[in-house]
Amino acid sequence: MISRNTLSSALLAVCVVVATLTSSADAFTAQSIQTRALTSSVTESPTALSVFGKKKEEEDLSFMEVRDLTREEMLEINARNEQVMKNELGSMTAISVLFSFPILYLCWVAFFSD
Repeated sequence: MISRNTLSSALLAVCVVVATLTSSADAFTAQSIQTRALTSSVTESPTALSVFGKKKEEEDLSFMEVRDLTREEMLEINARNEQVMKNELGSMTAISVLFSFPILYLCWVAFFSD
């Protein structure tokens, strides 16, 4: 029988591995687009209370750079997305197996115990 300390250590190790593999914060945005998005979020956005009674002001969008991505940029983004999807698939498989072991153990005990 597996001791409780060994089981908790293994569970902690699996959680650490899953946390390190799922670093997909910037996977779906190009770096230049991400920095522009961060600078645009710094500007003040109107709240629900400040909108009433004011005329709509024309929003200044001159900071935006509009262009198509090059083939190399698209291939780079696709490669990062593919790596993130592989990491997520591996993590989901590991969690599924981890959750299946107690169920399989209980079935084994139910069918093969005296």
